[in-house]
Amino acid sequence: MGWFSRKITNPEETFANLLSKDKRESDKAKQDFVNNLNPGFVEFLCDKFEQIETLETRITILEIFAAAREKLGVDDLRTVLVLIKYPDTLLRETFKEILTGITEENLKAVTEFLDNSRDEGVHKTVQYGIEKSGILARILDKWNNYTLKEQILFLDEIVRLQNPKTFPIFLDILKEETVEAKKEEKRIIQVEFSKHVDKIKSPEFLDLCIRELPAIAPNMRYPVFKCLQMHGKLFFEKVFDGLGKKSEGFRQHTIKLMEQLSDPLSYPYLFPFLLDTHKSIPPTVRDTIGNIVKNFCDELEALSPEEKAKIENQEKIKFFTGPLEANLNDRFFHSIKLFTECLLRLGKQDQDVILRNFAKVFKYNEAYLKNFLKGLEPNYRKDLLIKACCYKDSEIGRTALKILGDPTENYIIETLNTLLLEHFMEVPQEIQSEIINLMMDPRLQRFVTEVLYHQDPALRSRILWILGESGSQNALAILETKLRDPDFSVRETILKILDMKHFQNSAGTELLMNFLKDTDTSIVLQTIEKLKERDHAKIIGALTRLLTSNVAEIKQSAHKAIAFVTRRKYMQGFDKMSDETRKSIGESLIKMDANFMEDITKDLAAPDQRTRVLSAKILEVLCDHIPPELKTHLIVAIQDPDPHVRAVVIMGLGKIGGPSVAGMLVAFLKDQDDRVRANAVEAMAEVGDISLAEEILPCLYDDNNRVRANTITTLWRLGYYQIYEAIIEMMRHPDKWMRASAAFALGELKDSRFFPILLQVIRDPEPDVRRNVVKALSKIAPAYSIAPYIRPLRFDPDEGVRKEVMAVLSAKPPAPK
Repeated sequence: MGWFSRKITNPEETFANLLSKDKRESDKAKQDFVNNLNPGFVEFLCDKFEQIETLETRITILEIFAAAREKLGVDDLRTVLVLIKYPDTLLRETFKEILTGITEENLKAVTEFLDNSRDEGVHKTVQYGIEKSGILARILDKWNNYTLKEQILFLDEIVRLQNPKTFPIFLDILKEETVEAKKEEKRIIQVEFSKHVDKIKSPEFLDLCIRELPAIAPNMRYPVFKCLQMHGKLFFEKVFDGLGKKSEGFRQHTIKLMEQLSDPLSYPYLFPFLLDTHKSIPPTVRDTIGNIVKNFCDELEALSPEEKAKIENQEKIKFFTGPLEANLNDRFFHSIKLFTECLLRLGKQDQDVILRNFAKVFKYNEAYLKNFLKGLEPNYRKDLLIKACCYKDSEIGRTALKILGDPTENYIIETLNTLLLEHFMEVPQEIQSEIINLMMDPRLQRFVTEVLYHQDPALRSRILWILGESGSQNALAILETKLRDPDFSVRETILKILDMKHFQNSAGTELLMNFLKDTDTSIVLQTIEKLKERDHAKIIGALTRLLTSNVAEIKQSAHKAIAFVTRRKYMQGFDKMSDETRKSIGESLIKMDANFMEDITKDLAAPDQRTRVLSAKILEVLCDHIPPELKTHLIVAIQDPDPHVRAVVIMGLGKIGGPSVAGMLVAFLKDQDDRVRANAVEAMAEVGDISLAEEILPCLYDDNNRVRANTITTLWRLGYYQIYEAIIEMMRHPDKWMRASAAFALGELKDSRFFPILLQVIRDPEPDVRRNVVKALSKIAPAYSIAPYIRPLRFDPDEGVRKEVMAVLSAKPPAPK
């Protein structure tokens, strides 16, 4: 069906009819547009396409272009192709119909469009039209018949098609000519092709070139790489994939091309080739890496601080520093200088890059690092070195100190001054002591002296406090020079410093004792209080000299401190003292400290077992000095739940004596603890009498050897002598300790009537028994009378027995009374 076509005088009216619901009216308007289509109407319809978003209307407009495709000139098609950006499938399908009308006259619009588009879907749609229009086939036919001159003239157009079917032509151009006669022609067309190859954006061309890369003529590889570079990371992944397995010549040429490109995206792929065996490849790679880093840093330099701080730029810095840091080791020794220089260059933009690599950069490129620091802006350099000293990795701090340890550099003193006065407490503890050691360097002595003699006492105190906190032995030497500082606050600061834990040693105590000579009473009194808590052989002597002081307060404080120290030493070393020493010092303490005995008896009720036991032992030694009013503390302690305390207190009460004590001790003859029963029986010998024999007798058959032995001696001393059978039973007991204790008890009785009993067991199989028998015999009779009996034991198999026999035989006889 057809309609009479009229000339369109009012396009708005015709377009309105085009949108009419009356199909006849709409189709007539559509045909009018087709028949009258011109550049003006093309622009008109394209504007309507953009304005009206309904799919149906847009398809209708594209159908007009498809119906009039033979009329579309190059400008018309250029205008229409703008609309292909919309991804709707139906629109793209309609576009395919439009593009089937491509001719040589309007092809330029298509190729221009392909140059400017990277949309893969758009490319597919356009390529469909190129092939369906027949233009591609016609061009390919012509190409094969063209002369070299014609091919050169037509090369730009065929390249712009970017159709995969043209790629074999391009590959043929790229390959090296083997026929000598054709080499010149090939060279000419290659030169021309290199001017246009960058217009090819197809991923398929990328794959083809990478696959055929070894076959491409060396002189064409750079233009190809420049073309393929637009594919970004994908291109470099494909180029470097398996490159290490290629021939040396191919690797070398590829790396040279990478140097020409100097593309940041190639950067991480270059590092393995620093270890390439071909001698010329690593230097090229180093140059390439250096250029890429330099270019990036130059770009950053042009940015403002705010722009540099943006996340994307910080990520780029990490991109460049990552491979450098990962490979900063001895394996890349020949490239290490480049790595360190690149890291320092990047570190100007991100200070932490320098800080975390500071130690390694110093190790591998010390001279360059020092020159780099010299060239920095003074405040930036000072800040960098201080942060290095404070860095969480102590190795970084130690490296910074190696640099700060060279006072020949003008900036060192100022940096150390700021570090000490403002940032010292931020420095890790292990680095703090090293800073102090650094200050003790003779070359820095002048600086230390100047600071410590600064006119501001607060500053002097601060420096001394910092030195003190370091805990260094060198700190003591410095502190000693300031003990006579004219300012009270400085001396008091030193006093507090010496109270620090790490100065509570011999050296710190000796330095502290110097303050006993201070001119200020307050300082002396504080020193006395601190010294009395310490252990040092010279403390008592130093405090004793203060007893002649003209200041009553000092004299009194020294006296109390001497008593305090003596008491502490007495109680700490009590168990190691001899009985004589225990008694002597104890009696001295009673004279020095009026509260000593009361405190000791109170300690019997202390929650700590060791304290209670020690108190009981001390009171046992000093029982003769216990005032009557304090005996109640001892009596209360006899009920202590700890058997050790009960045992010692019982012995103490035995020493004190008194009628009430004996009755009290009877109850402990049945105590569950062996020591308590043994001590109770032994104490009975001191406080009991014959009337208590019946209470004591059951202990003769106790399961514990010491209880039995003590019972024998106690009963005998109380006047109860019917113990012969119990002694014989003990001497015949299968337990060696029963037999040994029986022999010991008979020796304590010193009665010659037991002589025969001891002789009966002198050949006991146990050496402990034989040894006690020899001892007992020596207590009962003189050596000359027992010699015939014990002399054979000089050859006893047990060394202890032999020694005991020789001691008895060699002993001097007692002087005649």
